[in-house]
Amino acid sequence: MITLRCTQKLQGFLGIVPASILELTTATLGDWYANLVPTVSGDLIVFVNEKSLLTVAIPIWESNNLIPNFRLRVANLLGMIGINPKEIKNELNQYDQIQFGKTVSHRILGSMNDIAWQYQTFAEEAEDKTDLSLSKAELNLSQMPCKPLEYRFPSEIAKELLDPKKLKAS
Repeated sequence: MITLRCTQKLQGFLGIVPASILELTTATLGDWYANLVPTVSGDLIVFVNEKSLLTVAIPIWESNNLIPNFRLRVANLLGMIGINPKEIKNELNQYDQIQFGKTVSHRILGSMNDIAWQYQTFAEEAEDKTDLSLSKAELNLSQMPCKPLEYRFPSEIAKELLDPKKLKAS
């Protein structure tokens, strides 16, 4: 079970009413925050993980398959950063049940603003449409130091969290 914590702007766009009572998230990476982000190449739904600040994005025109596309983007990113396929499967099994909630962390919202700006810049700096790759943007963002993570990389935090040795110990 995970919670997608959507901004009010995204709730309105998707017609989502957040649950008033939420079950505990069971995924190792925890909740994901989501927002609608305009770019010169088209609007994106950007997701940011609360614990690692990993980020994935889905073009707005794919929002009718939001959850399957979100799962695919997360699996793709985890694979690109070197997470073991078994650990990816274990994490994504927790995404079989998704609930929607309100945003609660100002720290994550602040990070989302920075990440949104990065996606916008990536779209603006692309030479042409063939230079645009969400996978490339997601991987680049996973390897950028983040102040809320004490200048560590989101990929590094995710690897630690999903390390099978640490998971067995807890």
